[in-house]
Amino acid sequence: MGQLKFIADTMLGTLARRLRMLGIDTLFLRDTEDSELRYIVRSQDRILLTKNSHLAEKLAENAWLVRGTNARKEFASISSQLSAGCCQLNPLSLCLECNVRLEQVEGHKFRPKIPPHVLKKEKKFMGCPDCGKVFWEGTHSSSMRQEIKWMHDQLQAEGDQLESGVETPDSP
Repeated sequence: MGQLKFIADTMLGTLARRLRMLGIDTLFLRDTEDSELRYIVRSQDRILLTKNSHLAEKLAENAWLVRGTNARKEFASISSQLSAGCCQLNPLSLCLECNVRLEQVEGHKFRPKIPPHVLKKEKKFMGCPDCGKVFWEGTHSSSMRQEIKWMHDQLQAEGDQLESGVETPDSP
């Protein structure tokens, strides 16, 4: 089995961004019809992440039903499946906006998109070749790294349970 790829339905935009933070290929299209989601799942070999139990039932093993009232609970509701699927993590390697692999870029080439004080201070910039967004270590990086660590720890705990044969509360 290759690397798992996902598409998140319209109710799971924050979860999609969190998965992208981990480097997990996750499409997110706003206001997409169920028929189009089903087509993308089948044509691109993706797994649908959804809160819609009817849609999840239609797609069977090609959909994961997500539970929770916030991004952490949503992530926790699929963490055992992510861990079992052996998702390879590559944090901060995908554009958080459009899901394209980031490339190292020279900051001075993106002057209009980068504040002058950041250009003076930062040396490493990552850019999206698709949408043109530029990323750097900013004031929010610490909170992002904490969230990445929390998600990684969740996956590690699930992996440890799988290896030891301990069933999780959601296990059949």
